[in-house]
Amino acid sequence: MKLTHLQSATVMIETNGTRILTDPWLVDGEYYGSWFHYPPYPGRPEDLEYDYIYVSHIHPDHMSRKTMARLDKSKPVLIHDFEEKFLRMNLERMGFEVIELPHNERFDLPGGGFIQILGADNCDPELCARYFGCAPVEAKFRMTRIDTLSVISDGTHVILNTNDCPEPLARDAVDRVLAEHGSIDLMLVGYAGAGPFPQCFAFADTAQMRAAADRKRAQFIDQAVAYIERVRPAAFMPFAGTYVLGGRKGALNDARGVPGLDEALAEIVPRVPAECQGFILDAAQSWDLGAREASAPPTAPDPAARAAYLAQIAEHPYDYDALPAPGDDALLEMAQAAYPRFAGKAAQIGLSDATRIVVTADDFAIGFDAARPPERIHALPAGDYVRIETDRRLLGALLQGPRHAHWNNAEIGSHLSYERRPDRFDRELYHAMSFFHS
Repeated sequence: MKLTHLQSATVMIETNGTRILTDPWLVDGEYYGSWFHYPPYPGRPEDLEYDYIYVSHIHPDHMSRKTMARLDKSKPVLIHDFEEKFLRMNLERMGFEVIELPHNERFDLPGGGFIQILGADNCDPELCARYFGCAPVEAKFRMTRIDTLSVISDGTHVILNTNDCPEPLARDAVDRVLAEHGSIDLMLVGYAGAGPFPQCFAFADTAQMRAAADRKRAQFIDQAVAYIERVRPAAFMPFAGTYVLGGRKGALNDARGVPGLDEALAEIVPRVPAECQGFILDAAQSWDLGAREASAPPTAPDPAARAAYLAQIAEHPYDYDALPAPGDDALLEMAQAAYPRFAGKAAQIGLSDATRIVVTADDFAIGFDAARPPERIHALPAGDYVRIETDRRLLGALLQGPRHAHWNNAEIGSHLSYERRPDRFDRELYHAMSFFHS
């Protein structure tokens, strides 16, 4: 059984002659154009050979539309049997055959072996450093099953792919995997958060932002360590989250609180059981589960090459740059049309009207809350508020709805900037904001 690392969370798993391509993101410019691979992917999606595609969830670094458009539509896509069918509908619209797997049920693979997909519950955005709801429709507040993890086996060896499911989020699912399979030969574990904090938030000074970035970095390393200690795999590979921001958001890269893969491995290894062998792989390099060895050692980081690449992509345009910029009257009209969905969700989850929401784009600004619809404003409120600033063209797309743009993807792409007074996280507010569209 063999695993080949391609990019971020995209790996190829080969078992008994069957190949599964997981979470395909190989084309730069996801999240409306701001996410890039570094180092760049050296191949082409069209050249990959595989039998199935496994997609864990809807986020563009796991289900990249730009990548999927270049993949073979005759290959079936395996997904969890979600209550919300948004992922399935999107894949079918792109021309793929979709096979939905019930929670934890085995899907037999040709030549022997199987895959199981398990949904992760108890969604808490503070665990993954995200704010807005992860899906265009969340069936239940704090109970989303948007992320999944998977088990792939050849009948002898077992790979546990945790994707974006941090240990507290997926604890019940992981315990079920361990009870069923006993030991794990290879664990793919996340080590970083992809949310907007702290790089997109206002701080009193640079020192406070650096301290927030350091806390975030430590939080995710701690989560990875706790995960590995719980699973105790024979081997583990930190993966996913290996991206840089391009275009005009590139200046935010150093504030994201994300270590390099080599740094993450170096910090994790001394803190986990000695029998858990840690490694990282360059793109197109492999790990043999039987021999427990890599096809080649990883390349040492080159800071000068990274800086040159960031300079190269600094002028890259964003997807919404080509959209027409709505005028002030049009934006206000779209915001007022979007408000009923926001207000309905606010009432459902009990959001109070104590905090005013301010959305700005250039010199356009509106204010609203759970009780008062959007109105033009020309100054920040005197009381509590959260101010969200974005591009005028992107705001127009966000207000029109998920087919055009979604608040969650905009925040993960660092296209939204925040100012909070007081500086606190209100889960209900951000959850309701994910429904602020027509």
